[in-house]
Amino acid sequence: MITSVIIDDEPNAIELLNGYIDKLPFISCIKSFRNPIEALVYLKENPVDLIFLDINMPQLSGISFIKALEILPKIILTTAYSEYAVESYEYQVTDYLLKPISFERFLKALLKIQNTTKQLEVIGHNNTNIYVKSGQQRYKTNLQDILYLQKDGNYISYITNGKTILARQSIKEVLKELGDRFIQIHKSTIINLDHITAFDSNSITIQNIKLSIGQSYKVKLMEQLEIK
Repeated sequence: MITSVIIDDEPNAIELLNGYIDKLPFISCIKSFRNPIEALVYLKENPVDLIFLDINMPQLSGISFIKALEILPKIILTTAYSEYAVESYEYQVTDYLLKPISFERFLKALLKIQNTTKQLEVIGHNNTNIYVKSGQQRYKTNLQDILYLQKDGNYISYITNGKTILARQSIKEVLKELGDRFIQIHKSTIINLDHITAFDSNSITIQNIKLSIGQSYKVKLMEQLEIK
């Protein structure tokens, strides 16, 4: 089941989308908001799979809302203005629905998301490969090829044996996806335990690269290394 929220300052737009969602068995609307600030607060503690997001809202624009998100789910923009389409895809928006939104166009967007979700579930069961989204591309990446990851702002760099992939993700999202052989050692660093070549109380070395261990992560890390 795909969980979603609707954020739009127009009650009629929210009502329309809720009606469309009720027709589909694989998606539910958890909550709707007319105030995007309230939505930001809610989503910080209650992440969802999908956000239906209006662009033109008085308190906060849809683009500014995306920039403020800590965890970036799939986003479908809903708007009466087509001129924002090009800019929206810079923020990895899944689809762009122009108002008035027909059910046929809505269904097409949701089926695309459902198919992507099913593909990623199959990959997750395999527990060997993941697809890392960078820009408009998804890169098939073997988990064992990932050496470590480093976060900078809203982006994370996947450092692998062959290349570096830049993705717009949070630490929380990454840890959930990668599995128990990956552990956070610093507020901005995640490592693959299988690639550690040396360590001391302050740093981890992976392929001659020394990575600092944050004070608050030392106990959990040392417990993992004892198991390893």
